[in-house]
Amino acid sequence: MAVAAFVIPPLLLCVMLALGRYEERMLGEAGPEPAEAPRERHLRAVPDLPAGGPSRSSAPSEEKRAA
Repeated sequence: MAVAAFVIPPLLLCVMLALGRYEERMLGEAGPEPAEAPRERHLRAVPDLPAGGPSRSSAPSEEKRAA
């Protein structure tokens, strides 16, 4: 019993290390570095509406409140 307690854990450790190296060989090295991200983002949460155009807001406009 004592032999199993002292032999099996190091054996399992060696198996894990061997599987890790096998995985690195099969998958190969990492690809080239990804390209740099653009410095300026062009996405907007809310698109710009043309000036003076109809608004799509459900909130009452200031003109309606004053009247």
